[in-house]
Amino acid sequence: MTKVWRKGLPFSTEVAPLLAAMPLLDEYREPLMRLQGAWDSLALLGQMSGAATDMADTRSAFEALTGRLLDSLARRQFGNAVQQLQGRAQVAIDILVRNLFERTADVGFLAADGPLRDLLEADAQGTVEEAERDALRRRLADYVAKYSVYDQVVLLAADGRRLVALDPARCADQVHDDRLLRALEPGQAFVEVHGPSALLGGASGLIYAAAVKADCGAQAVLCLSFKLEDEMLGLFRALCAGVPRSVLVLKDAQGRVLLTSDPWQIPLGAPLVAAGKEQGFRMDFAGRDYLACSAAASGYEGYFGPGWSAQMLQPLQHAFADAPPEQSDARARGVDTRELFDEELRSIPLEARRIQRELSRSLWNGKLKSRAHAHPQSPSGGASASSEQRPSGNADFAVTLLNEVERTGDQLRQVFERAITQLEDSALGAVFDTVGFQSELAISIVNRNLYERANDCRWWALDARLQQALAQGDAERAAEVLSSIHALYTVYSLLLVFDAQGRVVAVSDPSQDRHLGRQLQGDWVRGALALRDASQYVVSAHEACGLYGEDGQSPCLVYASAVPHPDGGTTPVGGIAIVFDGQPQFRAMLRAALPSQPGSAALLVTRSGEIVASSDERWSPGQALPIALKDLATLPSDQYVTGEVELQGRVQAYGLAMSGGYREYRRHTPPHPQDLAAVVLLPLGPRQEDSADALALAAFAPLAPTGKQQIDLASFMVDHQWLGLPAAQVLAALERQRITAWPQAPAAVRGMLGFEGRMLPVLDLGQLLFHRPCGEEAALLVCRTSAGQRLVLAVQQLGQVFQASADQLQPSPTRPGWAAQAQVRLLKGQGAEMLTLLEGDDLWRLVSGVAAQQQADDLPLLAAD
Repeated sequence: MTKVWRKGLPFSTEVAPLLAAMPLLDEYREPLMRLQGAWDSLALLGQMSGAATDMADTRSAFEALTGRLLDSLARRQFGNAVQQLQGRAQVAIDILVRNLFERTADVGFLAADGPLRDLLEADAQGTVEEAERDALRRRLADYVAKYSVYDQVVLLAADGRRLVALDPARCADQVHDDRLLRALEPGQAFVEVHGPSALLGGASGLIYAAAVKADCGAQAVLCLSFKLEDEMLGLFRALCAGVPRSVLVLKDAQGRVLLTSDPWQIPLGAPLVAAGKEQGFRMDFAGRDYLACSAAASGYEGYFGPGWSAQMLQPLQHAFADAPPEQSDARARGVDTRELFDEELRSIPLEARRIQRELSRSLWNGKLKSRAHAHPQSPSGGASASSEQRPSGNADFAVTLLNEVERTGDQLRQVFERAITQLEDSALGAVFDTVGFQSELAISIVNRNLYERANDCRWWALDARLQQALAQGDAERAAEVLSSIHALYTVYSLLLVFDAQGRVVAVSDPSQDRHLGRQLQGDWVRGALALRDASQYVVSAHEACGLYGEDGQSPCLVYASAVPHPDGGTTPVGGIAIVFDGQPQFRAMLRAALPSQPGSAALLVTRSGEIVASSDERWSPGQALPIALKDLATLPSDQYVTGEVELQGRVQAYGLAMSGGYREYRRHTPPHPQDLAAVVLLPLGPRQEDSADALALAAFAPLAPTGKQQIDLASFMVDHQWLGLPAAQVLAALERQRITAWPQAPAAVRGMLGFEGRMLPVLDLGQLLFHRPCGEEAALLVCRTSAGQRLVLAVQQLGQVFQASADQLQPSPTRPGWAAQAQVRLLKGQGAEMLTLLEGDDLWRLVSGVAAQQQADDLPLLAAD
């Protein structure tokens, strides 16, 4: 990855130009640089302590990691911001295209309406009465009352004359627009036209047009004006919520702004260049820097819309100024979330721990060396013959310097830990934001789709051809009409009409004529026949009704409405039922809302916990939801929540969004067990055991020495207990290095390790004392007995090297099995901690005894000093 230098550190080229807009980076960069400056000063003084090489190496490692860490923080912030903008831009254009697909079907259906064709026939014969126009205008108003997405419907003669208009005051008497007249060309199913139009009094709009053909051969053009601005500005508001100062725009194929959520920032008609990975995400408009993302339509049922795109922009000064996520710190604790990070991000905390271990080892060795010079002692822990001499000034200075280095290193560690936690929380926050947003998207797509279904059944109930066919018992004619409608609306499994007794009269699919004559059952059938208002409809529960699936036993949703009598009577002649092809359609909706991360899944469920659809083959419609979501039964309409749940041994982040309807469809309805909700799952990782890092105790804090006879002690942790040895018995802490296997060695002996020209046994104290090994990250100590034998101890982590008074050491009141023949003393710390002081001679006897029991009798043959 190419890097450039900014602010004294290397950054990736994609984020380097954006650093000035990332205040979080300075929050970490400044203390890190300040501490490293202090370290430089200490390094100069370190020339007097003999620890300068170790300090310089550690300082260099921290400096390199600082660059990687801050670059990763910058890239994570950048990635989160781009993901947020890109996702919302994509949603904007894809929801619009899904909506417009329905408009292409609507104009095709209405163009075949009998009264429209009758008016065209009368116009061709010159016999149109004004009363006929008024009746047709009322009929169009009935249609539009069920579809609030239209604001004008006009029928134009082939010569451009207005034959009838829903709102004649807005439409010119004569419309000359060749774009609309293209609908009359052979093979042209529909045309879509955007721009100023005489149909709308010169205002701009999006119009769908299709040819109307009379039996006499006359042709006209039916035009439906879609409320584009009304639809998109509401969508823009929802998508811009929570993204400060953001702007969403809709652009035409030439890049000009058609609609904008904020005309003060990005005005209508403004030309905007595309923004994305290829073009770069940073752009300038009117002297202001923006982070911007563009999205083209993904397409729906082979339809890609008018060739438009969406673009979302956020001023650069606000793009990275958000507060850190508030939710993630209370979630996903105790979960192995490494899968959320790429290799670079996963390696940073590992490298930070490695550097910290190396620093601890260097300081440990420096303190051992300095205390050995200052307080010479025999390997048994007692004072040597020269112990009455005063320590040299250099030795005291070295200890003071090392303590200061340790304090600076600890401050660096704390800053790194905060920054790494910020990285992890940022990643987790993005995950929870994603599942929440995608669940809202999923239920929004479902709501908008089912809005169309509720409207379709009411529209088609007004079809004069169906009304006449049912009234006259003409099953063949009814089947022809249903088949023609079904050809336009491909999201249904079956359309059917039934008589006033609930018996099936006609179906849209000849292959399903087995249903003819069938007596329909269910509350939805009785409910549809009881309707007397053409604006009402009924919908079945999501259950099997014999109309869906190969055996008829698959659960489905059926929308139905009463078909009015053609003579205007109050009693309907029957009903129309439309069986939504839910399995593939809902699955496609859910997959359109899936996060891009591998392993994610989405489900559509009822409030009672039944699965309606799933993007994942593991779950089928009709099954119970496999996870317990406490909010499902009580979540208010149009609300969402996020959280975590365990599924099949892995912790999943989930977003749960409850349906709140769309426009006039199911708005403000009371909670019901059949309410729909979307659940989006994204795997975080397996639940993990508490790691050594998580369980690591604070360093043992000794009491101040009180007596005259003092002893230097070296502390370390084993199995989360503080142990120690006299410092004189510890020669060095070693870097991690290869351990040579030792065939037939006891379980507590890891193998052999070379030190100062000798091969020494490596003893795992965790395995030896507590039957729990110290793990691969164990620290290694070289110690020696009073007789000069040497061995290496593997311990969990290093502690402090400090002084204690001999009279502070107390015999242990209890003796575990391994200490039956050992000299074990206890030292109380400042808190509740206790340190158990061991002796090298006892450890040697222990391992020798174990070796003898396993006939590994070559251990005692190792040479002594």
